[in-house]
Amino acid sequence: MAVDVRFANVLTDTLDRRISVRILHPLFVHLHIAFLLMAFVAMYAWLFRGLASSVFEDRIYQFARANTWAGVVTVALSMLAGARDGFAGTVARFAGPIGGWLLVKVTLAFLLLVVYGTFLYWSGKKKRYLQEDRRAMLWCLGTQLVGIVMVATITVIGTMVVYYRDRLPQLPLPF
Repeated sequence: MAVDVRFANVLTDTLDRRISVRILHPLFVHLHIAFLLMAFVAMYAWLFRGLASSVFEDRIYQFARANTWAGVVTVALSMLAGARDGFAGTVARFAGPIGGWLLVKVTLAFLLLVVYGTFLYWSGKKKRYLQEDRRAMLWCLGTQLVGIVMVATITVIGTMVVYYRDRLPQLPLPF
């Protein structure tokens, strides 16, 4: 009987209380990882499939461009949410003992926007038949490769900050 009363009290408290989202960053972080990984896979699938068959399909290339655009937008949203969470201290604080790691993530995220902005610049110059412009093609392939390595690095640092904080060396902000 006591269990039923406790369950009823928890249910009532839950229904009466307003639901608020205290941590926003996790809502956005998975989206850009998925979009940018799809862009990378599509870009290299376009390349290898084209090299194997001598037919470079523009729809695969355009899929990579669309995913990169979506990834850039969600990286920006994730950065805003991460900054909000970092200042609010919901998971980790910029002023805390691992605030330097958050600064590393922010710096890498800005560089990530530069890398993918470079991809969008070069791919925007040649929206179709990218294989005809070797320089643009190399820039697009290179920025996708560097970008996905940066996404992996930022993800590892973020995972360490959230789940393995005790194993992460303390790195306070330098200022």
